[in-house]
Amino acid sequence: MERTVKRIVVLAVGFAFCACGVLYGQVKAVMPEMSADSAALVQSRADHYVTHHWEGVDLAGFKALDIDSEPEVRGNGFRLENHLAAYFWVLRLASDSVAEVSVKNLMDSVAEVCGKGEYPTGYDKLLAAAEKYFYSLQSPYYSEKRLIPFLEHKIGRADVAEAEKSREKYLASIIRRNMEGTMALDVELYGFAAPGESGKKNTSLYRVLGGCSERQMLMVVFFSSGCRDCHAGMTRLEHSTVVRKMMSEGELAVLAVCIEGRASAASSLTRKGWMVASDAGTVVQNSLYSVRNTPSVYILERGGEVLIKDASVSSAIDFLLRLQF
Repeated sequence: MERTVKRIVVLAVGFAFCACGVLYGQVKAVMPEMSADSAALVQSRADHYVTHHWEGVDLAGFKALDIDSEPEVRGNGFRLENHLAAYFWVLRLASDSVAEVSVKNLMDSVAEVCGKGEYPTGYDKLLAAAEKYFYSLQSPYYSEKRLIPFLEHKIGRADVAEAEKSREKYLASIIRRNMEGTMALDVELYGFAAPGESGKKNTSLYRVLGGCSERQMLMVVFFSSGCRDCHAGMTRLEHSTVVRKMMSEGELAVLAVCIEGRASAASSLTRKGWMVASDAGTVVQNSLYSVRNTPSVYILERGGEVLIKDASVSSAIDFLLRLQF
């Protein structure tokens, strides 16, 4: 079994090396299912990898790192990007505590070697690369929590002016808001209608959650009324076998929220068994929830804990399918 797990890690790293020369939007990463023991062993090897990955690497090359340039003009930075792509990939598999220490050590070293001088410095380029790999919804590396240690490092630097940290502070606050495993924020809802109810009322997300049964999760779908992708995505959810199965068995309730504050747009939405409502524009205006693409799907436990955040329709369906096994 150990040999099999080692091959998994090696293949993951090898994939990262191959992928770094390709636009990551064209890459589909699929990790195999594995037992708890195998997953623990993979995590252990990932911890070792990210702890020692940068030993002997000339970090001054970050000055030449330019993720958006053509390979032929990257120079030594191109080879460093290979290291970076592999590191980022395995960083996702490492334990949180080891990943945080590894990122801090890397950022400390890069700040010392090439963190000063003409903007953008090597430190700035490393931070920009981490954001591109971990925060872009199109990236197969996507992992908001792995970006946080990079942001926190700059926020915590005493030699950087507070005005230069505003973007990192804002981004960190947005990522932490409704993060998976945290409590969802409440939202006032207007024109709320539940299946079988003729009238509409004002309520809140928490009150809707309180109406769910003990074993029922709530899927919240944020959408815009004039968005064709929204209606196509919601139609896919409506006809999804796993969504319909879980709804019929009392394991899932669905709430569609029009984020334009238009009660009429929400009331015109007819989905079998769905609850509908609108906000007063607060979701976007007050940045209560991250809605980077619409439809944006959140799945919450009855108690309010966020299970998945700002997910695509495909990711939401995949999450529900995994719960069935």
